[in-house]
Amino acid sequence: MSGNQGASIFDLDSPQLIIDLDILDKNLATIKNGLNGKNLRVHFKSLKCGGLVKYLMKKGQSSFLCAKLNEAEVLADIGVKDILIANQIVGDLKIARVDSLKTKAKVKVCIDCEEHLVALSNFSQKFNTSFDVLAEVDIGMNRCGTFPGEHTLDLVKKIVDAKNIRFAGLQGYDGHLQLMLGSSEKTAKAFQGLKSLVDTRRLIEKEGIEVPLVTTAGTGTWEFAVQTDGIDEIQPGSFLLMDCIYHQARPEFQPSLTVLSTVISRRPGLYVLDAGSKAISKDFGMPIIKGKPDEKIFKLAEEHTRVECNEQLPEIGDKREVVTAHCCATMNLHRNVVASRKGIVVDIWPIEASGRYD
Repeated sequence: MSGNQGASIFDLDSPQLIIDLDILDKNLATIKNGLNGKNLRVHFKSLKCGGLVKYLMKKGQSSFLCAKLNEAEVLADIGVKDILIANQIVGDLKIARVDSLKTKAKVKVCIDCEEHLVALSNFSQKFNTSFDVLAEVDIGMNRCGTFPGEHTLDLVKKIVDAKNIRFAGLQGYDGHLQLMLGSSEKTAKAFQGLKSLVDTRRLIEKEGIEVPLVTTAGTGTWEFAVQTDGIDEIQPGSFLLMDCIYHQARPEFQPSLTVLSTVISRRPGLYVLDAGSKAISKDFGMPIIKGKPDEKIFKLAEEHTRVECNEQLPEIGDKREVVTAHCCATMNLHRNVVASRKGIVVDIWPIEASGRYD
């Protein structure tokens, strides 16, 4: 595909994943202008793509986080020096992979129980190494994390006392609020969770233990975190690419990610595209046709998308850009993405971490 640089995106074969860099740049500027002194750590689980990370690094972005080890390995291989694996690392095979990353980058991991701590400490003593560890705090999602307050303090004391382990701070993720539409309920729940995280920090500090970092929030809750004293860092990812579902909750960010698709069949009242659920994630709802509010997607099969169209039907061979309903999952379905500006191909980037779950 390298020969397509300078071509119109509408001359590309389909299905093809597209990023509009002009929109992405505006999304990045929006969040940077509102950081209020907090650090921005971009979540790679949404991006999956080394070329996009390099693009962000040229714009001054240096710290990233990820959900899986393979993502951390991609980040380290392309030169990222500050990586947080926002997940629990279980088993010596994975711990060894984390350890090997430290020759390339400063890496931090999360734990939420003594078993995680013992495994990391035992490994570090056996192989004469060390690990930087954050205690993950459950601030309302009911997934991973210790309960705020005394439970977290107890774990942090064990971290401080553990051999070859450095206490690197606290993480709390309010994932249950990310897609909630703006409301007084969302605001109250977001600030309640943040308060529990900051109160836990203060409790730990009263014990004479330094808390180097408190990191939290995502695209759906970033505005609350940047208003909160005691929070050092936000960790959004979807804000760069966005999708039609997330856009409803965070309208300040526009979708930069689309899937180019071709009209392959039509009949009165509908037409069919050549991209289905294997190319466009539908796990959060139905995608939409970019710039065509009168054309409504109503069914995705594996290789086909059916679109209701009561106006003039497109011709066979016409192209449409589909705005996905879940940007993160859609990136995971593709092996490359076209970077574009004003409809022209700028570059083609491999998506190195797609289709991997290790």
